[in-house]
Amino acid sequence: MKYFPKVSRGNVYLSPINPEDYELWTKYMNDTRITDGINQTKAILSINKEKEFLEKYSQDSSDTKAFAIVNKSNDEMLWIIDLWNINHIDQTARLGISIWNVEEHNKWYWADAINAILLFWFYTLNLRNIDLHVFSFNEWAIRCYQKVWFIEYGRRKETHYCNWKFCDEIYMDITKSEREEKNEENLRKS
Repeated sequence: MKYFPKVSRGNVYLSPINPEDYELWTKYMNDTRITDGINQTKAILSINKEKEFLEKYSQDSSDTKAFAIVNKSNDEMLWIIDLWNINHIDQTARLGISIWNVEEHNKWYWADAINAILLFWFYTLNLRNIDLHVFSFNEWAIRCYQKVWFIEYGRRKETHYCNWKFCDEIYMDITKSEREEKNEENLRKS
């Protein structure tokens, strides 16, 4: 088995990164539909560079946790989700997600993955605040984050140059208490 379920939610499970996926990583990290949204379009990423990166990235560390998002029905890796800048004293971290299979965008796997990782971070790692940043042209991602209760708390104007124009960087976050409150509201509604 290539992937190992660590956290499961809905149609996906989160598995530790598999370094053997370096060819797939190289393919997707050179696809501008993906790299535009994560500020990696300028990088030239070879198979050897990705292989070396994955060897390091797949190691557990105190300030970064990375997972492959895997489709339960066929064990296919769909995306990557990670938590970085983990600060155990302040109980904060930053969310990163790379959605590789563009055709799968509208299947709600992303929501299952984010909900699974938030449960893991809030209740296993005992974090209290998770933030992220997203570029303003990525309206699909902004809507996705809002649907899982991330709230915009700031914006840096014209910080990212992509496709011949500047765009804003939007900062969003969610706290453990906000998440619990939203879950209780949803339970009362059902």
